[in-house]
Amino acid sequence: MLRTTNATLLRLAAWVSGLGHPLLTAVVFVVIMTFYLLDARTATWIAGGVVIGVILPIALWNYRQTRTGAYSNFDVSVREQRRSFYPRLIGLLATATALTVVLPTAAALRNGMGLVCLMLVACFAVNFYLKVSLHAAWSFFLASAVYLMHPGWGIVALSAAGLIAASRLVLGRHTVAELVVGAAIGLATGGVLSRMFG
Repeated sequence: MLRTTNATLLRLAAWVSGLGHPLLTAVVFVVIMTFYLLDARTATWIAGGVVIGVILPIALWNYRQTRTGAYSNFDVSVREQRRSFYPRLIGLLATATALTVVLPTAAALRNGMGLVCLMLVACFAVNFYLKVSLHAAWSFFLASAVYLMHPGWGIVALSAAGLIAASRLVLGRHTVAELVVGAAIGLATGGVLSRMFG
């Protein structure tokens, strides 16, 4: 892990890491994608359901676990602690994905959500050996998705994903190997997304 005592660099890394937090960027991405792919009424239901039924419960779970000392921090930065985190996240997202079956027009979104579930399962499996950076996995997956829709913005998103990964290294939350594996899983998932929808 990179060690630095530069207060300005640490503050900047904390801001980048916070803005690139998977729970925050997931809200933005879900809202944008649902309204991009679906009519406004269906998009409102699905985006609201994912935010209220998946993202908010995970945020509250992480907050509570951090307050009680079960997790060292909100990001669940200790590999062993993630064993209770991943099943909840995957279970909630899989449930939300299954519930979209009643909406025939949401097939593309459902396939994407299912793919994210598989990405999280891969991260969970690797977690038994190495603490995968979810910041890196998620941000590189998002960058791939953005690139698929608009290559110009995709390059910007890939640059942002690189900065997010670097911020995790500066903060000492991940090693280079953890970031590389996270980025690889995210990019591989993005590659599958490209094959599905490209």
